[in-house]
Amino acid sequence: MSDPLDPDRIDANAPEPESATAEAEAEPATPTGGPATSDPAASGPAPSAPAASAPPLPPYAMASGPAAGYPGAAAGYPGGAPIAGPPMGAPLVQPYPGAPPTAAYGAGHMPPPMPGAVPPPGGRPKALAIIALVLAVIGLVMAFIPFVTWFSGFVLLAGFVVALIALIKKTQGANGLSIAALVISVVGWIVSVVMSIASFAILADATTDEMIPGPGIGVSEPPVDDDEASDPAGDAQDLVVVESAFGRTSYDPTIWWYVLIIENPNTDYVFDFAAIDVEALSADGTILDTSSSYPTILSGTTAISGIFTDVGQGEIVELDGRGPDAAEAIPSPFDETGSFLIDGVTAASDDFSTTVTGTVSGTFESDQEFVSVVVVARAPDGRILGAESAYVDRLPSDGTKVQFEAMFFDVLPADTTFEAFASL
Repeated sequence: MSDPLDPDRIDANAPEPESATAEAEAEPATPTGGPATSDPAASGPAPSAPAASAPPLPPYAMASGPAAGYPGAAAGYPGGAPIAGPPMGAPLVQPYPGAPPTAAYGAGHMPPPMPGAVPPPGGRPKALAIIALVLAVIGLVMAFIPFVTWFSGFVLLAGFVVALIALIKKTQGANGLSIAALVISVVGWIVSVVMSIASFAILADATTDEMIPGPGIGVSEPPVDDDEASDPAGDAQDLVVVESAFGRTSYDPTIWWYVLIIENPNTDYVFDFAAIDVEALSADGTILDTSSSYPTILSGTTAISGIFTDVGQGEIVELDGRGPDAAEAIPSPFDETGSFLIDGVTAASDDFSTTVTGTVSGTFESDQEFVSVVVVARAPDGRILGAESAYVDRLPSDGTKVQFEAMFFDVLPADTTFEAFASL
């Protein structure tokens, strides 16, 4: 079958040239008056059949020109006439609903995008950047809420990671939103750390309020009448400082030792977790340093000792002891409270120090822990030479004796006497 677009093909149905038609018209016509005959030779050549009309050329066989769709395109097929197309900038049309857009004048479909082509920046998706920003904002809000802030780190981490992915991948857009998500995530972590510390502080404060302060003994308060409710201490008396002493330590002249001997005149009252503040005063009344302790003071005599470390070049001339008043006393019958017994106090010295040992026992309802023993050294004239402390981890309630040991970092005279005072 021949190609209809081949220019060398001769169509049998094509009209004859004008010259052939003219020759046919010049031949003499057959006389109309003679008889009809069937002899072909006599009648001459038969008239030619009328020529068929030529079909219209298809659109792709029109005059040569650039192919539609894009400039510089090649012809439709080898040996054929170039495919005609619309001029540059021809509008796109859609032949029917759902069909791909085509160029006007039958130019064909638009060329598809090349594989691997990256869309322009304005058309890149922004979903990851938006998700990262939303996660970062939610995490930041959670970070400002106490206790909830502990869980905000997971949300902030997720927002940070998604923002990094959106920022690194070239197929993702909205770099500004990704950077904003990164910044908000970092700020959220800082806020979360601060709020976590505050949350722990709140928990610690609430726990402290619920605890019973001090290592004091457990004493059940007896029921009181309404008249006695306004005065819980009843007829209790204030504590009395019987004696005090102080001095520089031999190993550091800027550090001073001190001791207070306190008397609780109340037989049936104790001071549980008593706050005792000892102030070191100079000659002009300046407070050079303060030392605090919180013992449980039972009925009888108790000794409190310690050191001053911030006196510097100052000179201590007096001690001022401050403690609880009678209103803070707790009723506790003497025969039910219990007491201490010190026994076997001896001292031994070497070339550098003097060590004092002894035993302590107690008659209490239950075992006592961290019992303090203060050893006071006295000269023959009764003057206090120094004081040191020792501790007993556990004191059994059945009267079992427990040994203690206190060391003085001086070689004390052989005629020095020692006293020991135990407290809870």
